[in-house]
Order: sequence, then structure tokens, then C-alpha cells
Amino acid sequence: MTTRRKVIKGIPLSPGIALGQARVVLPGHLDVAEIPISESRIETEAAALETAVVETADEIRKLRDSASKKMGASLTKVFDAQLLIAQDVDFLDRVRERIAERRVNAGFVYNALVQETIASLASSPDQYLRQMAQEIEAVAQRVLAHLSGYRQKSTAPFTEDTIIVTKSFSPGDVISYRQRKAVGLVASEGGAHSHAALIARSLMIPMAVVEELPKAAGNRSRLIVDGTNGLVIVNPTDADWAEYQRKRRALGPALISRISKLTDIPPRTADGVPIEIAANLEFPGPADDILAAKKIPIGLYRTEFLYLESDAEPSEQSQYEYYFRIAERFSRSYVVFRTFDLGADKIKADGFTVAEANPALGWRGIRLMLELPEIFKTQIRALLRASVHNNVRILLPMISDLNELRRARRLISQVMLELRRASEPFDENIRVGMMVEVPSAALTAARLAPLVDFVSIGTNDLTQYTMSVDRGNSRVAGLYNSYHPSVLSLVKLTVDACRKCHIPVTVCGEMAGDVLALPLFVGMGLSGLSMNPARVFDTCRMVKRIDSQLVRHLVEPVMASKTAASVIRKLENYRDALDNK
Repeated sequence: MTTRRKVIKGIPLSPGIALGQARVVLPGHLDVAEIPISESRIETEAAALETAVVETADEIRKLRDSASKKMGASLTKVFDAQLLIAQDVDFLDRVRERIAERRVNAGFVYNALVQETIASLASSPDQYLRQMAQEIEAVAQRVLAHLSGYRQKSTAPFTEDTIIVTKSFSPGDVISYRQRKAVGLVASEGGAHSHAALIARSLMIPMAVVEELPKAAGNRSRLIVDGTNGLVIVNPTDADWAEYQRKRRALGPALISRISKLTDIPPRTADGVPIEIAANLEFPGPADDILAAKKIPIGLYRTEFLYLESDAEPSEQSQYEYYFRIAERFSRSYVVFRTFDLGADKIKADGFTVAEANPALGWRGIRLMLELPEIFKTQIRALLRASVHNNVRILLPMISDLNELRRARRLISQVMLELRRASEPFDENIRVGMMVEVPSAALTAARLAPLVDFVSIGTNDLTQYTMSVDRGNSRVAGLYNSYHPSVLSLVKLTVDACRKCHIPVTVCGEMAGDVLALPLFVGMGLSGLSMNPARVFDTCRMVKRIDSQLVRHLVEPVMASKTAASVIRKLENYRDALDNK
């Protein structure tokens, strides 16, 4: 094990900072020996398999119940899917048949058939199929552990400040490690939309993916995990440690609970200008009650989870009930629901199969929904029906040209007409907005903005498409920088166009919660920002220190910068000057 300091840039999965010692968990494969059995033992082996499956199902149900209490019922579908895998009748019948045919032990046969099943899935270019392989493998390890009598999972708490380092995490792993007081998670495989990442974010445990880390870190190595930026420091210096301790203290021990201390919502600048601060959510979780109590709006509610976790396309009624519950909870503010931002590979329509060499530039977002109008209209009907509290707003993703926006608005108008004819109540004045997350939308914002009620700038995708960088690819993730002058130019172009049309414009990407960028955004004249709930408190506090008139003079010199480093340096100089007042 090397003792040299190593900084590794990876993929951010769950925001926050963890400092501690690495506990390296080797991949959980059990080495299952092939043991010949007599004919008289065939039924015994089959019975042992059945017992192991029952015990595994009981474990998964307990995890599901724990997830429901901590994160709400919507995430229990992750564990319902694992139950279906564990209790797959056809697969278990195949195992029993092969035990009888080959007269070998149940564990060996079960493991062999699992490996056959996941071999093609694990190497698939389809992210959904790769995730399915991980789910199957996670369930299989539980079954094999019970078959062998080996209890792989301890329930004892870890030593203080333990950071788990492993190949990948299942949803159950994340919950189990959190219950055992792990403070951070690092994997060499996984994506931002994996079930494990979703649950880590809901439980607010910092998590990152870095491909080379398991080779660089050994047990008890000192680690720093910056889950917000996807950064891991192995064997950090004392200066690193002190700096990140300061950053963690600034975040506070209870990121969300600090919101309850806020007094003025929305916060006002030092010269009295209100700046609307909203939260981004993707499923019900522990932050909801505090956000609702403080009347903090939801500036972006991602709806894909509802679709992806359904066995089939979710019905209008199931969507309506889901949206209605959320709108009711935030009835004293408002909720911006983004319509399904799905790729073609995620659609569950019968007979619908699409293979794309470059899905990021393919059939996704609004362009896919316009080609599958019944799926789009079903969601719009459900959202409109849920709008009776007059606090629902609809946000259209991935708009790239005027024709897409016009077609989407026509479909929404058609649904409204259908609901009127059916005497179904809905908010007749519901606001419909669009996301600016591709350069073409920013460059034509002056033509697009008059057709909507509000605009939301998604800096994450806007940066990716502008810089031609997939931030989920660790090989080029270092090139991803939202402070690049080209990205900021597109943001300002959009803001200027919206202000000229008197259309509210907000930022809802990760940059929205970066207090370093806040003075620049206020100076540009943004109406508000929507961010991870953990960043709401610090952002509100920073707003009160900014004079909106003075920061207008910050915009021109920052926009004149030639590099991202120059942009950051100028913003840091402003921050330092503010701190020294």
C-alpha cells in the first residue's frame, strides 16, 4: 500500500463531505465448490435452496420496510424488484432441474446459472441492463450466503469515521452500511441514476465513483470523499484534512435541519431584492417536511423515477395520485414537475426497441415524448388533474428548437380541452416552462422565451453539451467545468433574453448551489435558483450579504475572462473582499 498523497477525480453520486479511514470490502462473490450428490440428496438440496430463498426474501422485506420509514414508499419499488428476482419461479425451476440432471449441490448450480444470466447483461452498452446485472448479483449473493450458512453481512457498527470502498453497492448495501454508521461510500462502478446512488442521496451519505481507487487505497488508509464534486483524496496531507474539516463544519452536522433556522423566505439581498431559492427533488424523502414547513418551493421535481421503477408504463391514475400527494404536501408553495426526461432505451411500450450508438445525442427528453404522444399526454393529464391546489407547474426538458416547443404546447392544449369536456377540474392558469440545457436553446432563447411562462437553465447538461464532455466518464470528467466562459456566455445570453421578454428565469443545475457563482447570477439578474436541499441554507445566508446593485459591476469583468481559471479567480477575489468587510 502506497503512503503517497493521491487526488482522484471521479463521478459525484451523492453530495457531502466524508473524512475517515478506508474499509475495503472485496467483491462479495462466494467461491462455491461443485460437490457431487447422490440421488437421495436431490430433494434435500432443493429444500435447502427453497429455505435460502425464503430467508433472502425476508431480509429484503426488512430492508424495504426500513427504506419506507426513512425515505417514503416510492423507493420500496427498488426492493420489490429484488423480491421478484429472488423469487423468480422459472429461474428456480431451472436450478432444481439442473440439480436433478447433474446431481451436484444447489449452491454450485444456482451460482452457475446466475453467472450465465448476468454475463451478457454486465457487458451491455445499455445502462439499464448493466444495472439489472448488479441487482441480480446482489440478490444472488444473499441466497448463496444463506445456502452456505455464511453470514456475509454484520450488523455491528463500524469504528468511527469508516468509509466503505468497494466495487459496487446494491440498494441494500447502502442502507445496511448507513445503519452501521459508515460516513461515506466509494465505488469503482456505478452511475448517478443507479438505485444505490438514489438511496445514498436520500439518506444524505456522501458517495463517489472513482475507477482506480480500490487499487490506490488499502484498509485503514486515510481518505477524504467529496461527494459533491466526485473527488477522493487518498492519504491526504494535514493541510487537506484541516481544509475539508472546515468545509464539513461549514455544511454543518445536519444539512437539512439547518433550513428550519431560516427566517426570511425568499431571502433578500442587502439592498432588499428578493431572490427565490428552491429545492431539487427526485422522490419523497426526509427533507420534504422541513422544506414544506418553511414554504420553500420545489424548483425541479424529476419524475423519471416513477416511470423507471414501474413494471410497465405507469397509468394515468397512479401518476395522478403520486403528483397529487406531492403537490398537497407543498401546497403552501409550488412544485415544478419536469416531464419524463427519458432515453429511448427506457421506454416500456410494447414492441418498442431502439438501439442508439450515442444516446446522449439521440432520442431523449421532449423529442422522444413528441414521438410517443400518448405517453406524454397521459403524464400531462395526470399533472393537470393534480394541479387543483393551483401550485403545480410543468417543465419541458431538452427543448432544442421552436418547433419542438410549439408541438409540446399544442399537445398540452389538447389535453386541457379534453379535461374541460370531461368536466375534470384543473388549474386553467397553470404555468408551463422549458429547460435551457442545450446550446441551440440558449442561442435562440429570444425566440423561445415568449412561448413559455418561465425558463429554467440546466447548467449540468448545458456544460456537457457545450464542452462535449460526458461528466459520467471519469476519463474526461476533469474537462467538465461550468465556469468555462463559453458556458457562462450561454447562461447570460439566456438570462438577457428572458429579462427582455419579462419571463422569470432560474438556474437549476449543480452550479445553482455553488455560493461562489451566486454573486454573478444575482448580478446577471436571475429570478432565482433551485438546488440540492443541502445547499439551501448556505445559499440563503449568502444572498443576504450581496448588494444586487454592486454585483452588476462584477458581471462584465467576469464575462471578459478567457479561461475558467480566470473566472474562478475573479469570483474568489470578490468573495474574499466580502469576507474582509
